[in-house]
Amino acid sequence: MELDEFKKNWGAARREGPEQGGPTREAVARIIERNTSSLGELREKSAFWNRIGGWNAALLVLLTVGYLGWQYHRGLAGAALAAKIPLVAVLVGFALFSGWTYRRQEEIFSQNTDASSREALRRTLAAFKHYYRFTNAVFLVISPVAFYAVFEVPGIGLSFSASSLAAVALTGFSFLLRYGYYRAVFFRRIRAMEANLSDLEDTPGF
Repeated sequence: MELDEFKKNWGAARREGPEQGGPTREAVARIIERNTSSLGELREKSAFWNRIGGWNAALLVLLTVGYLGWQYHRGLAGAALAAKIPLVAVLVGFALFSGWTYRRQEEIFSQNTDASSREALRRTLAAFKHYYRFTNAVFLVISPVAFYAVFEVPGIGLSFSASSLAAVALTGFSFLLRYGYYRAVFFRRIRAMEANLSDLEDTPGF
């Protein structure tokens, strides 16, 4: 009797195990489907901004270098021209960095597209977090200088303090816009993918 009772209880535990121990196979399939959908959406949005960012970067480089060439053609030379070259270099560097950030973001959501792989999803989330922190840190450093160069290269005539204050204000405004966009579009999907990853890690065999 004791052996029969043990077999009965063991069979019931095996039938109940998938529901008590973690998500069922159907639940895992739904998690993978949601991850695939989220990755596709983020990849599409990143590809869109990569195209826009590439055009903007190329336009900024052409305008900046073209303006400097036009000033030289008009007779600007010597110390006056030399003073503008570092500012022009800052604008060109800022444009190239901006173009790289959009390309990098698209790469993050295109490299590890296997949503059924916990490791691939883990690498994607880690790469995005590193990318977001790194680009924010760099933008906060170079944006004020780039905005200052926007006022100084064409010689608008603002004082140093006025140009610096305007550059800092524009940096803060652009950073808030960037944060607001990522919060509305990216962060919600990233948090959902993190929750899905946690569920997959709790599921043996997947």
